[in-house]
Amino acid sequence: MKDKKYFLSKAQNNYPELIYTVLTSRINEFTATSGDSILLDLGEHAVGHFSFTFDKVDIFVDAPVRLIIKFGEDLREINDDFSQYKGTLSKTWLQEEIVNLDSPQKTTLPRRYACRYIKITVEKANRPIKLFDFSFRASTSADASVLKPVNTKDTLLNKIDLVATNTLKECMQTFFEDGPKRDRRLWIGDLRLEALTNYYTFNNLEIVKRCLYLFAAGECNNLGFLPSFVYETPYYHSGATHIEDYALLYVVSVCDYYEHTGDISVINDLLQICKSQLECFRETLDENLIVTRQDGWFAFIDWCPGLEILTSLQGVYLYTLERFAKLLKAIGDEECEKYLSHLYEVRCACKTYLYNENENAFINGFDNNQFSVHSQVWMILGGVISGAEAKELLLSCLDNEKAKQPVTPYMRHYVTEAMLNLDMKNEAVQYLKKFWGGMLDHGADTFWEAYIPDDLDFSPYEDRMINSLCHAWSCTPSYFIRKYGM
Repeated sequence: MKDKKYFLSKAQNNYPELIYTVLTSRINEFTATSGDSILLDLGEHAVGHFSFTFDKVDIFVDAPVRLIIKFGEDLREINDDFSQYKGTLSKTWLQEEIVNLDSPQKTTLPRRYACRYIKITVEKANRPIKLFDFSFRASTSADASVLKPVNTKDTLLNKIDLVATNTLKECMQTFFEDGPKRDRRLWIGDLRLEALTNYYTFNNLEIVKRCLYLFAAGECNNLGFLPSFVYETPYYHSGATHIEDYALLYVVSVCDYYEHTGDISVINDLLQICKSQLECFRETLDENLIVTRQDGWFAFIDWCPGLEILTSLQGVYLYTLERFAKLLKAIGDEECEKYLSHLYEVRCACKTYLYNENENAFINGFDNNQFSVHSQVWMILGGVISGAEAKELLLSCLDNEKAKQPVTPYMRHYVTEAMLNLDMKNEAVQYLKKFWGGMLDHGADTFWEAYIPDDLDFSPYEDRMINSLCHAWSCTPSYFIRKYGM
């Protein structure tokens, strides 16, 4: 019987091996008294554990020494005053420790950190002390030895690829984490994009299978949708959030896996779960085949403030139906025609009820007549419009100041995908270079959770300090560069 125990067992069988590297700073010794501080630079973003040795200088230390050790993903974060944090997420995600040392010793901090910079402040030391042997033991399950370099003959694209693969590497731990600083959990939306990029870079298939099985073991909500995230520490636990577009993208992730590997055994394990997600979503459609709002439901799409999401969600459904029907055809499943027929019917319904012919765009009362890039992109990806008509619509909404624009690399991925589907390779390259290249202009070692070029203080959580500066869903430039030969 394929139950929670079965899926967790399969997940455990695909537990990836962690690879460790020891990083050091150019500064390896620091003599200090109260009030002194030092900034260590690891030279690159890293995820792991920090250790150092503390000793006296020449006089016996007759009282405990108190250090404040702060970890930052960039220089701005390391210089932030964490006491001023006013965001909506827990302040404990901010990486700062008070360490009391009673006597000379080597110390390894027990918590894991994600950082490039480490600032050590001696808050109190009765006598001069010496800190030395600074060491950071970094971990990842990404094997860099299998990563082939790209040579696009475009310096900026090469740099973007390097930073994107590093972003993925840092998020590849014992599963695909969304952010190694925060939240350190596995989300379906991130999984899908990490897995895609992984196929064209490190190609670690075990971690993909592990993640798919971890979600299969999760508890569905009253609508039948899979949990949107899972934890594995201190023990396996599936989250209480069930995001409808993520439940659909789980199905797409399974399709991606089969398309890349041809591994029918995983499909045999997960096929019924995929069918159940699509059937559960179908139950939310009205008599015109348009999705309806449900009690307690939540859809993500993007962190864009004030975004209406119904049309986009409908597009995600179409996108998933098409991919799933393709999978069923490949494996000879007799229900393939049923899904293809339904796909055609829903596409027709979308053009009838969601498209505004006067505006030549997907603007409708279901979304309070809001014009967004998101709606247009997902209708294009869902196959409701195509060709020159779709290209004109996409370019016009991206250039329209009144249209809601994406704020996350996650949604920017799907904009880029839509461009490539419409044979807009040149436009996709420029779009990618402008957005991800913009983060490089601000010194990014890894790509960020959210980025608005004109508002570097933007945060979905009302305080920039809590933002993740190494975030899984921002790694996909490497997927595009490598798959499409940019």
